[in-house]
Amino acid sequence: MNIPAKDQIINKVGDLKVLPFVARKLLETISNDKVSISDLNDIIEKDQTITARILKISNSALYGLRQEVTSLQQAIMILGFKTIRSLVLSISTKSLYKKFGITEQMMWDHSIGAAVAAKLISADLGREAGDIAFTGGLMHDLGKLIMNNETPEAFTEVMMNMYNEGIDSITAEEEIYGYNHAEIGSKVISKWGLSGALVEILEKHHLNNCSLDDIGEAVVAKGVACVHLADNVCRALGIGYREPDKALLLHKLPSAVFLNMNEETLSKLVEEINETYNREKSIFQ
Repeated sequence: MNIPAKDQIINKVGDLKVLPFVARKLLETISNDKVSISDLNDIIEKDQTITARILKISNSALYGLRQEVTSLQQAIMILGFKTIRSLVLSISTKSLYKKFGITEQMMWDHSIGAAVAAKLISADLGREAGDIAFTGGLMHDLGKLIMNNETPEAFTEVMMNMYNEGIDSITAEEEIYGYNHAEIGSKVISKWGLSGALVEILEKHHLNNCSLDDIGEAVVAKGVACVHLADNVCRALGIGYREPDKALLLHKLPSAVFLNMNEETLSKLVEEINETYNREKSIFQ
């Protein structure tokens, strides 16, 4: 198999041209302090699919707003610039799939599940942590999407080794590629100009060689913890997997300990996540 060098993949996919028009235009506004609600509205409304999804997500149980959101401009006013931009960029990742078969559907389902789980896990951690947790959950496996797109034969072998040998994705990827999806995903969104917090979540969401207590910024540490725990909740529930991992002890994970979530709390939360995912997953399709 011809495995491209890590930098080769990063440079190729890090080109903004791979993103949809609306996502590219939004990235241009990130550093513009003078951008207005009207400016953002004019950019997003050019894509009716993305607009419709934003309205659905805004009105979902994930945000629990007291009033119905009936227009894009209203959604921007209520949720804020950062949240809306994060939603658009997250939604846009689905358009990056070069093909969409069973493997891709499982990956997308897992991303949605992790976003829902991370959002609910972060419920009491403040709006900023909640926003990056949700976006981090939806984008945490971007590196897998990229590796599957660019090297489908090699990534199929990774998937087979994971299922047949019971090894984790990082180990399986490094055995074949010499690098992993966390490295690829974090480097690509860094080239896209996304926030350092999100880059760090994609880089550290498996907590390999990383302690949550060593992450300097509290909001980032909470975001990484939420996405790590959300990723494992999906594994426990079988969201994006062949079957649930019933032996997984969520309350013993370092992210659960960091977030002070005991077994009883997590048991109730997992039930809520499962119900919310099954009820709300269609808004992302």
